[in-house]
Amino acid sequence: ASMLQLKNAASLSQALRAMVDVAVMSSSDVSRLQAFIQSSQGAEGDDAEPGAPAAAVYESKAGGIVDTLKDLQEKAEDQLEAARKKEVAAAQNFELRKQALDDEIRFAKRDMEQAKKGIASYAEKKSTAEGELQKSTKDLVADGGTKSALRHECMAKAEDFATETKSRAEGLNAIAAA
Repeated sequence: ASMLQLKNAASLSQALRAMVDVAVMSSSDVSRLQAFIQSSQGAEGDDAEPGAPAAAVYESKAGGIVDTLKDLQEKAEDQLEAARKKEVAAAQNFELRKQALDDEIRFAKRDMEQAKKGIASYAEKKSTAEGELQKSTKDLVADGGTKSALRHECMAKAEDFATETKSRAEGLNAIAAA
């Protein structure tokens, strides 16, 4: 914004006032510039060309203005250097953060691949276990039928044995009575 003000300034005094308004300069620089502006405004009223101070005024104020402009240039260079250092630091921080995020993504992908392999392995084990469960369930049903048949057979043989034992006992009682 201040550069736009400087481009639109019609004279040196307006340009310097714009710089003062932006507060780029210290208070000592401001007071020097104000003195220069006041002296140049008095000279501008007499001259036909605006912004060109009289030679005597220019020579008497030249050292102060040149020093002020040098100070402004030094401050601008210092600000530029600080901005560049800040930019370099920000770029380094960005690169470090980017590397950390890239590493994090790489490790997360590796963990995800291991998890997928584990899921596949467990799915295979589950499938095998389900197959074995179905076989065991069929065997259990078959064994239940066999158990029922065997129990029925045992009960029938136990009844036959009891009947034979009773019949022998009666036969032995009849022989003993005879």
